[in-house]
Amino acid sequence: MRHQLLLSFPVAAAALASACTSMGPTPATTGFTARPMPRDGLEVQAGLLPGHYLSSSVVESPDGSSIEQLSAAAQADELVGIPGLVLGVRAFGQEGDRPIEPVIGYRRALAGGAASVAGFLYGAHAEHEENGASYEATRLGGELAGDVRIFRHRWIEPHVFGGFNVHRLTAAGTYCTDETMRWGQDCAEPDEPPKPVVSATARGVFPAAHVGIAAEFLRHRDAWFHGARVAFMASGGTMPHVESSMQTDDEAYFAFGMTVSVGIGAGAADD
Repeated sequence: MRHQLLLSFPVAAAALASACTSMGPTPATTGFTARPMPRDGLEVQAGLLPGHYLSSSVVESPDGSSIEQLSAAAQADELVGIPGLVLGVRAFGQEGDRPIEPVIGYRRALAGGAASVAGFLYGAHAEHEENGASYEATRLGGELAGDVRIFRHRWIEPHVFGGFNVHRLTAAGTYCTDETMRWGQDCAEPDEPPKPVVSATARGVFPAAHVGIAAEFLRHRDAWFHGARVAFMASGGTMPHVESSMQTDDEAYFAFGMTVSVGIGAGAADD
């Protein structure tokens, strides 16, 4: 199956990945939990999300990555009168290439809180130039997620969770290639001979799924502290692949992530 994908990102061969420019961070999940907070408040999260960099799409063997993310989500059932509504924002990627993306979602607890379901929508435009290469990209996506509590406890509760994510991507830019003009590479240093430069454009729709385990701490306190959550996840999905500045069949990738979340807000006496 072929997509026309907008794409242009610099990267060296996979064996030299540690010395390459990584651009176009693309997380495979929002990282937001499907669990509603017990009361109105704010969740702050930091960690690594599974996903891929668009720059890896132009190497011979594309692979997934763990992508830095910082996010916040506000739940204000009493204020807005829509129980379960979540408004959030997140920043992901590396310094200089870190899109800021708004997220809106709906979360609902089931079976007295033993399970939860959620849906999220997000979108952002990003652009960056580094080491002689540049890109700009726009993506819009959605995610369905679920969470199941294994057992209830006052101090610590284990959970399993998972979800399905799909986003539409459009991007465009330029990158340097090897002598065959087949695969992307970092552009030459000032004292080196110049390398060929190509441009490419494309668009496509790319799905991903994730599963994970989590531990929640002090979830059932009546104070302003709404608890903490540590989550580990794995994700697989598809990403674009570009050869000789033309998109070929999509490639599968696999990656891992870990996040830490803390919730604060209204105490039980304020409900």
